[in-house]
Amino acid sequence: MSALRKMKTYEAVGYETAPLKRSAGWLPVVIVTSHGTAAYEPAVPIAVEVETRSVAKNIALFLAAPLIGLVYLVAMPFVGLGALIWIGAKALAAKIPAVKAMALAIAAPFIGLAFVVAMPFLGLGALAWVGSRRLTAR
Repeated sequence: MSALRKMKTYEAVGYETAPLKRSAGWLPVVIVTSHGTAAYEPAVPIAVEVETRSVAKNIALFLAAPLIGLVYLVAMPFVGLGALIWIGAKALAAKIPAVKAMALAIAAPFIGLAFVVAMPFLGLGALAWVGSRRLTAR
C-alpha cells in the first residue's frame, strides 16, 4: 500500500436521513451520507478569523531563537546520558527485582530536593502565566 495516494472522491447526490424514532434512552440522529451540492448549500462567503502576530512578538521570537537553540545544544548530552542510564536501570531491574527498591530508596532524597528547588519557580511561572492570560482577556 502506498503512503501517497489520491483520495477517492464521490459525487454528491443529496442528504438522506435516518427515520426518527423516539424510544427510551435513544436520541434521533441525522446521518449525512454525502456532501451537499449547490442546491442544498449555496455559495456564501464565510468570515474567517485570521491570526496575526504583532511585530514585537516576531522580533522577540527572532532574538530568542539562538538562545533556545543553545539551551538544546547544552542539554542534549545530559538528556542522552539520562536516557542511557534509564534504559540500563530498567534492564537491570527486570533481571534483579531488588534493584528497583534500592534505586528508589537512593533516589528519594534527590527527587524530594528537586521538588523543593523547582516548585517555587514553577509556581511563580504558573502565577505569571495565569495573571498574563487574565490581563490580556480584559
